[in-house]
Amino acid sequence: MHADAPDRVQSVRTRRWAEADAEAEAEAGDAVAVRVEGLTVRRGARTVLDDVSLRVGRGEFLAIVGPNGAGKTTLVQAIAGVERAPRSAIDVLGVDPARASVRALRQTVGFVFQNPEHQFVTHTVEDELAFGLRQRRLPAAEIADRVDAMLAVLGLAGHRSAHPFLLSGGQKRRLSVGTALIEGAPVLVLDEPTFGQDRARATELLELLAELNREGTTVIVVTHDLGLIGEYASHVAIVADGRLPVVDETGRILGDPALLESHGLRQPVLARALADAAVPVPLRGLTRLADLPGAR
Repeated sequence: MHADAPDRVQSVRTRRWAEADAEAEAEAGDAVAVRVEGLTVRRGARTVLDDVSLRVGRGEFLAIVGPNGAGKTTLVQAIAGVERAPRSAIDVLGVDPARASVRALRQTVGFVFQNPEHQFVTHTVEDELAFGLRQRRLPAAEIADRVDAMLAVLGLAGHRSAHPFLLSGGQKRRLSVGTALIEGAPVLVLDEPTFGQDRARATELLELLAELNREGTTVIVVTHDLGLIGEYASHVAIVADGRLPVVDETGRILGDPALLESHGLRQPVLARALADAAVPVPLRGLTRLADLPGAR
């Protein structure tokens, strides 16, 4: 064996280790749907978001919570490309919202505004649902089928010819959600989608989002309803004063009343009730009705 053989062997080993590390990093990257790195957003002299970083895995259902004015809406609008963000600060399945075309964004991420009127662009409910599909030049028969199905899901079949601005508040909210859902983007971002809905309608919407999530869609929702997110979200991110101090599994966040209270949030009723020391051990710490014995 040549004297330099050990060096060559070590060099091969080092290269293989580097390749393995690169493969591991690539696999980890593939598992991430949304990556935010050091995002800072300023409006005049005010810093709205300050050095925010976030990873959302593919297929996660993330709820973003926090007090009013914390920066939640700005964060999700930046992820969806609605709020202008610095280039390379955000990646959504390989797409940089700051550089992407409108078409590329619509195919990658669907967004629902907090105020439904901000996204209506046509004169009938039917056309509103069909708008994005027509922009993609899908076959007319497919568009009609998708629109009919979505009208039924949203409970708006009897309003297909109505002007979106003449709908009730709850109907506008459902339509705005429908315009995002119907395009089938792999990432959905919704800002307070259940606001103004009664409990039954809110649950219906979240059940629909949960079904899409089970099929692989990554869902990000801004909400103030910790009780509902306890039933549906896999993870929770807390935004406070323009920063993102906590991201964790839902059970860990909702099971920590001190953490919630430190950010002006209150533990949901179910989590609070099952945290009592008098509760049997198998039930203690549960945060979802679906996890209770006999719930399924």
